[in-house]
Amino acid sequence: MNIFWNTSLIALSVIVAVAGSFTALAHAARMRHAQGSTSIAWMVSGGITLGMAIWSMHFVGMLAFHLPIPLSYDLPLTLLSAVPAMAAALLGFYVLRTPAVSNTRIFLAGLFMGAGISSMHYIGMAALKMSPAITYNPGIYALSIFIAIAASWIALLMMFRGEQIKLPEYVRFALGSLVMGLAISGMHYTSMQGVTISPGSVCMGGAVHIDSPALAIIVSLVSLLWFGGGILAASFDQRLARHNALALSQLQHLHSTLEKSANDAAASMLHDLSESEKKMRSVVEGALDCIVMMDEKGSLVEFNPAAERTFGYKREEVIGRNFADVIIPFASRKAHREGFERFGKTGQSTMLGKRIELNAMHANGREFPVELAITAFDWTGSRMMVGFLRDITERKKAEFEINNLAFYDPLTKLPNRRLLRERLESMLDMEVAYKTYSAILFIDLDNFKTLNDTRGHDIGDLLLMEVAERLKSCVRSEDTVARLGGDEFVVILEYLSGDIEQATIQAEVVGEKVRKVLGQPYLIQDFDHYSTPSIGISMFHSQEMTVDELLKRADTAMYQAKQAGRNTLRFFDPAMQAELEARAALEDDLRFALESGQLKLLLQMQVNELNQIIGAEALIRWEHPEQGLIYPSQFVPFAEESLLILPIGQWVLETACAQLMEWQNNPVTQDLSLAINVSARQFRQANFVEQIQSTLAKFDISPHKLKLELTESLVFDNIADSIRKMRELRAIGINFAMDDFGTGYASLIYLKSLPLSQIKIDRSFVRDIAVDRDDEIIVQTIISMAHNLGLEVIAEGVETVAQLEFLRKSGCKAFQGHLFSKPVSQAEFNKLISQSVNSNDRFPSITYSPLALWT
Repeated sequence: MNIFWNTSLIALSVIVAVAGSFTALAHAARMRHAQGSTSIAWMVSGGITLGMAIWSMHFVGMLAFHLPIPLSYDLPLTLLSAVPAMAAALLGFYVLRTPAVSNTRIFLAGLFMGAGISSMHYIGMAALKMSPAITYNPGIYALSIFIAIAASWIALLMMFRGEQIKLPEYVRFALGSLVMGLAISGMHYTSMQGVTISPGSVCMGGAVHIDSPALAIIVSLVSLLWFGGGILAASFDQRLARHNALALSQLQHLHSTLEKSANDAAASMLHDLSESEKKMRSVVEGALDCIVMMDEKGSLVEFNPAAERTFGYKREEVIGRNFADVIIPFASRKAHREGFERFGKTGQSTMLGKRIELNAMHANGREFPVELAITAFDWTGSRMMVGFLRDITERKKAEFEINNLAFYDPLTKLPNRRLLRERLESMLDMEVAYKTYSAILFIDLDNFKTLNDTRGHDIGDLLLMEVAERLKSCVRSEDTVARLGGDEFVVILEYLSGDIEQATIQAEVVGEKVRKVLGQPYLIQDFDHYSTPSIGISMFHSQEMTVDELLKRADTAMYQAKQAGRNTLRFFDPAMQAELEARAALEDDLRFALESGQLKLLLQMQVNELNQIIGAEALIRWEHPEQGLIYPSQFVPFAEESLLILPIGQWVLETACAQLMEWQNNPVTQDLSLAINVSARQFRQANFVEQIQSTLAKFDISPHKLKLELTESLVFDNIADSIRKMRELRAIGINFAMDDFGTGYASLIYLKSLPLSQIKIDRSFVRDIAVDRDDEIIVQTIISMAHNLGLEVIAEGVETVAQLEFLRKSGCKAFQGHLFSKPVSQAEFNKLISQSVNSNDRFPSITYSPLALWT
């Protein structure tokens, strides 16, 4: 049977297919750009649109198909034919929803869509019920299906792989839509070419009769309107998507900027944190102090290298272990754990913010002192504690040594003066409560200086150490034995009887025990030594006196024991104390006298056998504002002891040199000499010779006019040193006189070695020469010996003419005494010189009378 075609409707069907394909592919593109329910909506819309495009194209294409007989279609089957097209399109689009579309997925989608196109076509053809039935050419049948699948696949490739051949998106859409539309229409019209309808066939369809071009146009218009609406919707969505994409892009850019900034800030913070952690780690690891960190249960979470060195553990050995089990000694662990439990419950600890000292334990079990400071802080929601520990073993040793140096004598290890005073002060406070007497024994070793001078200080130190041990053996454990210095010791006897008489007896018993024990022989190195003590005892009770007063009383009592012949003990005597206090007051006055000009230098003339004044002796006097004139015998001894004799001696020397300088400038007195007495301490100064030389140079006087008078005891105490100094001064012209000759223990062997110019006969021999035969012989012997040694002789204390005549007959040629003049001031002496001037004599002459002496 012949088939006729309406070419206009054929063209319209192709347009419908292309337009529908474009719309469906546009929906597919929106599907891929959307997410969630929106993506599903676009997928369903695209599937339905593509199904309608296939169905509409088939519907219009069938209207373009004409046979010589009337045609009608089965309506349910015609409508049903749209279902496989839509289902295949939905399935294809579903396959293409994934973000990454592989070639396999594109092929499967093309396969589904081609199958849908083919299914829809042949189901639609089945709605045309012909009798006999329509037959198909198998080759063309297969070709039609192939065209549907291949064209669909090519269309999808164009859509999803078009960017690989650098095609713009709208070109890819147009080409894809064209290929997809040709696939739909090509499959339809290829299939129709293989249709065979037998002549005489009759259409057996239902009542639906489709044979109007107007209907084709209506269907096409409806479809195109649908497609147009879909395209507009897709375009609007795309524009909205572009707007959203732009906004999203801006947000993403802002987000990216903020993220970059945040990342940079985070990176900077991480870097800072890393650097801070490195610095903190460096500080922790480089710290000299031990740093340990504990959690609220006391488990260690940090243990720095200093802690490893101090406690003998490796860090990995102790992390996680309890702090108490690692560092705290066994005896203290219970208290430590209780403190941590209290801290865990209350967040408070009595150890926070304090530096405490306690014992720690080394890994080997050795305990040693440490200083500990603990702080607490919150870290990751937990309460942490950090302990800073320092080994103070060396500091404790140093403190112990400092304490010993401060309070103990380094030689004997006995308490020193400072600790003794502290204990005495404490006792004086406590005596009020105890109502008992105590005693203080002041002990001085007799002739200790002799041992030092003859055997050396090392031997003296050995004796002092032995004395300390013997003293400790004589007293109770509660008593105190201390060393004040030198060879002076103090014993404090505490808690004696409440009755003064009984307490005194108890103190005397201990004192006698000490005297006997210390008096026993000492074996020092390789020789025996005998030493005795002088002991002074002072009883005391409550706060009736100060520590200084108490020590002064005991020292006074010891001085009384010395006065009593040594190797004895004496209790404090108030009369002796008063005498010593007066002596001390006089010493203070003497110090002031030197500064205020109360000391005076008097001159007593010396004459020769012709009654000519040849010089004078300078004699010091103290004009006390309250006590009047004080003689040297009353103040020189304690001036020697207090070393005030040194400035006094220098004052005498300078005053004498000033007088010689005055005499030297006067023709009448230029030949006079002046003698001054030199004390032992002054002469023993290492720079004594230099002092004399500098003083002579200061006043620019002739050295031979100055005469230094030395006593026998001074010279022979250290004969070698005396000879050396005397020769040095004699070499520059200084003259020496041996004062008080005959009263000491001068050795004739050394006497001839001394560079003396004069011997002075002591007044004790001169006084009785007129009545005592022994004194006459002594004086004559001294004069004869001096002449034989080539020395001048001067006699002092000449008060009578008889004494003078005897001395002259015995060969003495120089005299000094009240017969000629008493000691007078320098002004009075110079006046006497002026009155006695005889122009014919070298020296001023004097006249004397037994009844009228010079005053």
